[in-house]
Order: sequence, then structure tokens, then C-alpha cells
Amino acid sequence: MKKFRKVHIEITNICNLKCTFCPPKILPNGIMSLEKFDDINKQLKPYTKELAYHMVGDPLVLSNLNEYLDISLKNDLKVNITTTANKISPKDYDALMNKTIKQINFSINSYNANSHKKSLDEYLNPILDFVKYAQGKQHEYFINFRIWNLDESKSAKEFNTQVFKRVNECFNTNIDIEDVYKQRPKNIRIAKKVFFNFDEYFNWPSLENDFVSDKGFCYGLDSHFGILTSGDVVPCCLDQNACINLGNTNDTQLKDILSSSRVKNIQNGFKKGEVVEELCQKCEYRTRFDKNEKEIV
Repeated sequence: MKKFRKVHIEITNICNLKCTFCPPKILPNGIMSLEKFDDINKQLKPYTKELAYHMVGDPLVLSNLNEYLDISLKNDLKVNITTTANKISPKDYDALMNKTIKQINFSINSYNANSHKKSLDEYLNPILDFVKYAQGKQHEYFINFRIWNLDESKSAKEFNTQVFKRVNECFNTNIDIEDVYKQRPKNIRIAKKVFFNFDEYFNWPSLENDFVSDKGFCYGLDSHFGILTSGDVVPCCLDQNACINLGNTNDTQLKDILSSSRVKNIQNGFKKGEVVEELCQKCEYRTRFDKNEKEIV
């Protein structure tokens, strides 16, 4: 049986922001029921030990997030949370201290990808308050401040400078903006199990994109796959609209979906350096793997 490092399961596709780096959402708003989520967790146990509650959408919009986490805890599955943290408050603390959590990613550059009435401090301070709270509780999971806005034109340099200044003040660090743009590190340690995580902007795959190549490799259906709020199974974490719909967990068992001929064709194609699906042929992101760069997480 094929094992996956991680499965992206979208407990909701609702987000309280509209980031410029995210493509427009065309699917209706949805929330996966706890009953369905429990069933999928049970089906996933033979395939993975780790979940990411994210494709699009923000898990923190759900007031009962802890119930989802408890289901994954019951099934011995570790969880990654990715959030804009746009409205994080002490009411979220209990859920975010659930012992099944392995990693929390705060998408810091979501702030300057939106029009805000709040100031940067009004956005950052609640996040930093939570991190200090988690440190006080001696959190065992990783916390990443995601800065995925590095580009050659340094278009977000002023914003990043302000973020580094605030974090340096909070954690008594000395992160230098010039070094970041010169050295291009993937991560910088801020404190114990707290990091800045860096990457560049990327274009989401779309059938409307230009053809890229029918040769190459991707980690989709190799290290991970995704399940949307609707129950649709997709080969990678960037297929937010189920352009490559492998089947639906509402009417088909996951084991049957993952053993289908379409899944096998995609997997075998990548093993041979062949890209068989149109969406994948129009995906720029996968070309990063030709340079031995790390996959998106």
C-alpha cells in the first residue's frame, strides 16, 4: 500500500480574507461535517500519519476547530494548521494547544496582500501574543511565520522590514532584511521551535494557464494528495477547484479512489518523467522540483 507523508484535508474553504496571491474561488462555501471528517480520518489511517487542514480556506474561521482536532487525535493523526490569523484571539487558544498539532503556519504576508483597516501592529500583536502564550505552555509543535513574498523586484521589502523589526523587538533577535534578500534562506530560527519560513510568490495552476511542459516530476500523489470540503479527492494541494477530480469520498471509499487507473497513470507518469494531466502540464510550480527544491507544505 502506498504511504503518503501528508494528506491535505480541507475542513472548510471559507476564508475571511481575499489575498492577491490566491486565485479567485469558484466553488461554493463549504464546511466538512464532523461525521464525514471522522469517517475520512479513519480511512486515512493506513495511508498517512499527518494531515494538513488546508487547501484554501482558514481553519480558524470555525468556532469548533477543537472538535476536528480531537477527531484526528483519536485517530492518532498529527495535524498542520495554516492560517492568516486575521482574527485570532484568546478564544482560539485552547484549540491551538491541542496536543495533536505538529505545526502552525501563520501566513504573515497575507496582511499586505489585502486592504486592511487595521494597522500592522493590530494584525501582528495578537499573533505574537499567542506565540508568547504557547511558549509559556512549553508548546511542543513548530510555529512558522510564513513570508512567501520574496521576488527579484523586492516588491514587499518595506513590509518585510517592518515585520522583522517587530519580531526582533518581541524575541530579542537580530534578523537583517538585507541578509535575507542576499542569502535567500529557507528558514531562520527565532526561538525554540519558532521560525521565519521564506519562499517566493508562485502562480497557481489553472487550465487557463499557458502550456508549460509535458515532461517533469511532481510530488502530487507521491508525498501527498488532497481532499476538498466537498469530498472530492485531488492529486495535489494546489488543485483547489478539483480540475483533476479523482473521485468523491461521499460515494466511494478512499482505497478504491487511490487504486484507480487515473491515479496509477499520474503516478507512473511522474516516475517516468512524463506529465499526463492537462492541469499539471500548465503548472509552473512543479518546475521547481526539477531544481531539487522542496515541495510546498
